[in-house]
Amino acid sequence: MNDEQLPNRIIMCIDMKSFFASVSSVIRRLDPLKVRLAVVGDTKRTGSVVLAATPLLKKEGINTGSRLFEIPKRKDIYIVNPSMERYVKASNYVSSLMLQYVAPEDFHAYSIDEFFIDATASLHLFAQTPEALAHRIIHEIYQKTRLTATIGIGPNLLMAKVSLDHEAKHNSAGVAYWHYKDIPHKLWSIYPMRDFWGISSATERRLNGLGIHSLKELALSSKELLQKEFGILGNELHQHANGIDYSRISDVYIPDSRSFGKSQILLRDYTSRKEIGLLLLELLDDICFRLRMHQVVAQTVHLSIGYSKQTGKGFSRQRKMVRASNLSQDIFPYCLTILHTYDNGMPIRSIGISLSNTTIQEEEQMSLFEDMDRREKAYALAKTIDEIRLRYGKNSLLRASSALDYSTARYRNGLIGGHKS
Repeated sequence: MNDEQLPNRIIMCIDMKSFFASVSSVIRRLDPLKVRLAVVGDTKRTGSVVLAATPLLKKEGINTGSRLFEIPKRKDIYIVNPSMERYVKASNYVSSLMLQYVAPEDFHAYSIDEFFIDATASLHLFAQTPEALAHRIIHEIYQKTRLTATIGIGPNLLMAKVSLDHEAKHNSAGVAYWHYKDIPHKLWSIYPMRDFWGISSATERRLNGLGIHSLKELALSSKELLQKEFGILGNELHQHANGIDYSRISDVYIPDSRSFGKSQILLRDYTSRKEIGLLLLELLDDICFRLRMHQVVAQTVHLSIGYSKQTGKGFSRQRKMVRASNLSQDIFPYCLTILHTYDNGMPIRSIGISLSNTTIQEEEQMSLFEDMDRREKAYALAKTIDEIRLRYGKNSLLRASSALDYSTARYRNGLIGGHKS
């Protein structure tokens, strides 16, 4: 395919360097580039995970995923709890700065610290070249927040993201611009393949099984072979290896049915399924609370289980319930059924539940085979519990089982966005 037929827009992927650690530094009037600071899940837990570290601390081998006990006990190293409320405010402010340069439909927040903008229509208003605009954005963000950004530029979303990850983050300018002509000597030089956006270790192993060991081999391989092995994903892998991505920021996807979910990375490996059952029930209580706040019920339950790092696997399965509900006691048996059906007994390190196929609660159909008085009492009890938690906080009323030492409900209720507020 000729380059003229491919998307050729001015896409920028903006990443906030060491975002959590940088914000935590700035609010303490410290320079993120000159201080050694680590943000950990909980400073009181020696096994707590490092969520972020400043560049100087990373150079000493302390990175995201390290443990608190691995950090040297020195006076020049700051160890702090996360401040999710401040992180969210900082992210929103950075978003507002970027929205000065593009229309809302040309802006997408990929995560709390990474953003995409399509500057094709507005570049001429602010700069003569994409690189000049990127430097202008980086300068403004730093002047107004003291946070450092890096920017990858490309003709499509994929190329912008890859140029960010593999060049902009590693050069002194903090900017990289990849074109289609750069694919053979830049994109194809990414190795191993799992370092390329969108290719996991499992996908890499399957590609190796087909005799494909590099992105160049993937780009030049048979599309039919890839589609036979991976289905629709095979065609996407082939396109991405050739630097092709037809997606647009302005193409907003609106799902037919809203889903509600929650997941948790556990602080240790859990081998007891009785303990896992309690953790799932606690997650489900939170999700059902949100369903009731939105006055909807869900009919499909999706359970995800991730095993310990030693196995690196897990499963994700769903079941459609006989009737829609927003009560934990209705949905929990389906969670257990999925768990007992697909679980292989390995130590579990992460869990997740998602409820979908939602409808307005008033539209819920009643069953002739149910004790409706009992069901109405269950809803009334749930409503009373919700009102108490809304007034006095989530920890004001918990299940008795949440007092057990392996429960995580009380700890999670003190978090914002998965971290301490």
